[in-house]
Amino acid sequence: MSKKKERRIKRLQKLPVWPAVLEMIITELVIFSLTIFICTLAIFGIVNTLVLNMARDCNTVIQSVNKNWPTESREQIESRLAAFSDSFSNINEIIIIQKNEIPSIFPYLEDSFDEEAKKQFDTIGMIHFVDTRYDTPFADLLVANNTERFGHQLGLEFKDFLLNPGNLYRSMDIERLLKNRGDIEWANKEIVQLHTISLFRTDIKNINLCFRCVYRLNTFQVNLLSTVIIFLLVVFVFSGIYEITKVVSLVHERMRVNKLVTTDIVTGGYNKEYFTQKAQKEIARGRRKYAIVQLRLEKYRNYCTAYGIKQGENLLEELNSNMVQLISKKEIVAHVEKSDFALLLNYENNETLNIRIKNIMNILRQRQGGQHLTFSAGVCPVKSRGDDISLVLTCAGIAVPRIIKIQDEIVWFSDSMKESQVWERRIEDDMEKALINHEFQVYLQPKYSTKDEVLAAAEALVRWIHPVLGFIPPGKFIPIFEKNGFILQLDDYMLTEVARLQADWAAQGKTLVPISVNVSRAHFAEDNLAEHICDIVDKFKVPHKFIELELTESAFFDDKSVLLTTVRKLKDFGFKVSMDDFGAGYSSLNSLKELPLDIIKLDAEFFRGVDDIKRSNLIVGETISLAKKLGMSIVAEGIETREQVDFLAKQNCDLIQGFYFSKPLPVTEFEQKAWS
Repeated sequence: MSKKKERRIKRLQKLPVWPAVLEMIITELVIFSLTIFICTLAIFGIVNTLVLNMARDCNTVIQSVNKNWPTESREQIESRLAAFSDSFSNINEIIIIQKNEIPSIFPYLEDSFDEEAKKQFDTIGMIHFVDTRYDTPFADLLVANNTERFGHQLGLEFKDFLLNPGNLYRSMDIERLLKNRGDIEWANKEIVQLHTISLFRTDIKNINLCFRCVYRLNTFQVNLLSTVIIFLLVVFVFSGIYEITKVVSLVHERMRVNKLVTTDIVTGGYNKEYFTQKAQKEIARGRRKYAIVQLRLEKYRNYCTAYGIKQGENLLEELNSNMVQLISKKEIVAHVEKSDFALLLNYENNETLNIRIKNIMNILRQRQGGQHLTFSAGVCPVKSRGDDISLVLTCAGIAVPRIIKIQDEIVWFSDSMKESQVWERRIEDDMEKALINHEFQVYLQPKYSTKDEVLAAAEALVRWIHPVLGFIPPGKFIPIFEKNGFILQLDDYMLTEVARLQADWAAQGKTLVPISVNVSRAHFAEDNLAEHICDIVDKFKVPHKFIELELTESAFFDDKSVLLTTVRKLKDFGFKVSMDDFGAGYSSLNSLKELPLDIIKLDAEFFRGVDDIKRSNLIVGETISLAKKLGMSIVAEGIETREQVDFLAKQNCDLIQGFYFSKPLPVTEFEQKAWS
């Protein structure tokens, strides 16, 4: 899984809740702030109206006193002030006082009328005090009784109003309310009063006016204010409930997405993503000894071919369900790919775990009735609590045997397996570039005649000179190329290089010798192989008799008809065809009978480490004799001693190839040996 994909899946799984929580908090703060703002605005609106009216009335009185003081007596002025008190509902009493007489008239204000207050009065010409004799706590002004009383007047229960403020408007009968004089009188009843004493300076020297005022709120105003506050609080509560519901819904959505991300669509159980997450947490606890097992159902594709893909998926679902029943609570099973399951199992030692895995395989097979199922497993132990589960699972997958040797085979991972996989990956990454850069070089191993012991032919062998790794032996990359199909390109490359060499030598006037080139088994599956080879060689105008094509005996086990047709075409085109490693397989005589070969090469194993030399020589002699009778030439490879050379000469072997005469040589060294 790529890092980008992994991050995307993690984001889906996490689906953070904090933005929704933050949104809820901000929304509630906005609503709460709006509630406070509206309530404050309503209160200040009412208070401002009262204060402005009071200020206007007081200003009217002061202007009247300033105007009439020079022409009227004090008694007349006081009478006028009494008339003002009666006409202004908010002014209870107006008193003419000499400068600083407040302490004597209102002794309870003596502490309040201190030097700072006097200084303020001298500066701005007015000062206000709360008349504590009439002070009423504001909290008592908004008691539920007022709202409840208001609700009864409208035909509402107080609890109905709290539960649904909309009832206030739906149930309000305005016409009945206006016609009911008692309701109107109740609404106008003053229930909030704030008494104040205000001192104002006049234009008359040493004469000030003292106003005893009262700020009044009637029942309707108080209940209206209460209604606004309660309504906004209800909005605040309901919006909070709505936002909390959104957060809960988001949490539920996160759980649902996480379930989808970790659910395998084939089995309905857990998938690889869940397995890696859960297993990582489990091993981090470090309480038990764990191993990861990758269990593979073999021949799953064959099963799907026989019974259908749907039935195959049903089988995997049943296997997953059965394995869940066979593991303990702290162990985990998940379907990871194709027919592979990953299991996190705790164990004491390798032997007991092998026994348990085999028991699981047997139980799975038994529960499928008459169907024959074959399993294989790769096992990788978890060495420490800090191990990367993804890497351990990969190692378990590497350990799963590619070729099943026994039923229910179990293989434990080793470092050499990983090194092999890494090497194969390195080779495959570099092979295309190596072909383009001509890192594959042709080495030639001479073939000598047994009679004259002179160089009479050669075999072209590939060597890889890597710019970083240096010399890479053929055994380290040829098997990989045969497995991934790149061997076809390498065959063409080698044939092209050999044809180019022959053309260069011919242009230089050198005597050409036949050079054999290996053609892989995979190439013989092509119907037009003979024509393809002709096209390559003919580009360099090299006579076909100087190009020998070697095939291995294993090619005989593929489509015989295609192989025979190709060999006959090559012979018709003038190429020599030989069989390499003759005697290494088990059908050599049969292949001699059916294939029209020109040359056979006796496998080097005929001459290495033989305990019974007489028996070996007898077989080699009879094989040479048989080939001669069939009109074939004989090449013995792997010859390293003089005794072997002398024996083959007596048996009329045609050519000898081996370290006795020469190892494989670079082209320049071969040229020196061949034409010096």
